[in-house]
Amino acid sequence: MNSLKASILIVDDIEDNLLLLTAILTEKGYQVQSAVNGLSALSLAAQERPDLILLDIMMPDINGYEVCRRLKADPHTEDIPIIFISALGEVFDQVKAFSIGAVDYLTKPIRIPELLSRVKTHLSLHQLQKQLKEKNAELTQMLEHLKTTQAQLIEAEKMAALGRLVAGLSHEISTPLGIGVTLASTLNNEAQNFEFQVNQDQLKKSIVVNHIVRVKRSSQILLENLQRAADLVQSLKQVSVDQSHLKKQEFNLKSYIEKVIISLSPHLEKTGHQLTVRGEENLKINSYPGAIAQIVTNLVINSIIHGYQPGEKGCLDFDINCQDDRLIISYADDGCGIPEEYIDKIFEPFFTTDRSRGGSGLGLHIIYNLVTQKLQGQISCDRQVSQGTKFILNLPLEVQE
Repeated sequence: MNSLKASILIVDDIEDNLLLLTAILTEKGYQVQSAVNGLSALSLAAQERPDLILLDIMMPDINGYEVCRRLKADPHTEDIPIIFISALGEVFDQVKAFSIGAVDYLTKPIRIPELLSRVKTHLSLHQLQKQLKEKNAELTQMLEHLKTTQAQLIEAEKMAALGRLVAGLSHEISTPLGIGVTLASTLNNEAQNFEFQVNQDQLKKSIVVNHIVRVKRSSQILLENLQRAADLVQSLKQVSVDQSHLKKQEFNLKSYIEKVIISLSPHLEKTGHQLTVRGEENLKINSYPGAIAQIVTNLVINSIIHGYQPGEKGCLDFDINCQDDRLIISYADDGCGIPEEYIDKIFEPFFTTDRSRGGSGLGLHIIYNLVTQKLQGQISCDRQVSQGTKFILNLPLEVQE
């Protein structure tokens, strides 16, 4: 923290001590205020919110321990670091000071270099903790916004798939959050270790310097991961699509899929792929044609982009039939296929092996949500296919409300 901006409150009932400490700290560029008793200190701390408090213990009205307790009990002043400065040098007094929230303890007579070193260190730590708290508040607000978005999607009867995207994003965001929690714990351990060295009179300049370096490095990594979390939340806005047009109705399935294929003809003609639709000509279902259209489109586009090398021509096929009052739609291509080790992961949100080319990892996850939630069915990837990829959709002929 820049000493020209850091404010320090000195609390001591002996005027000579106040004058000495004020002169020393003012000379170093700190903004200094003073209080001659505990009650005045509590009032000034609440009004001015100093960056650091130097607190005597033995005072006439209320002692320094009680002042510290009250400051730590007040949400407006609980984060202000407190360094006790006292003639009481017993271990008991020091332990008591740390137990009620002090960050350091100096015994009189004061050694000026030691005082200045500890003041600088705790001001730096306080600034880093403030930055961490602000970033955590931003992240909390961000997550609350995410929850609000999810609630709005549900209330507006938009696709359950979008709600699943939120859940997927929450899973993905756990990595940077986990790192953040680990680093916060590291910073806490670092502070405790520093306090131990102070209590053992082991404090040296090299220890202080190394401590500040480690704290700054951990804080930088923490901020980077919080930014990563923010970027992931932003991605929700980019992949969310309004599905309010999806309406349930009775329609001829094969005829409808053929109409969807017509809309994809520019993609097929450009690549030279052949696409066929086979099945019962008069099969009607009572379901959501908008969801069927999205599934068909996503499956075909997925094959075109990921299944073949540039210039390679392939065969894509939809097969429709009924089995025991269930609708079975099989979709297959003869492309490069999916490696066995990836099959169990392909429906997970954000999973992709093509992120270098901008793949989002959401295409098959959206299909999965449409099939399992909107259409109340199941989808699987056939492991027995020797070449290419085959998906099997098992759907009800009539979707329940």
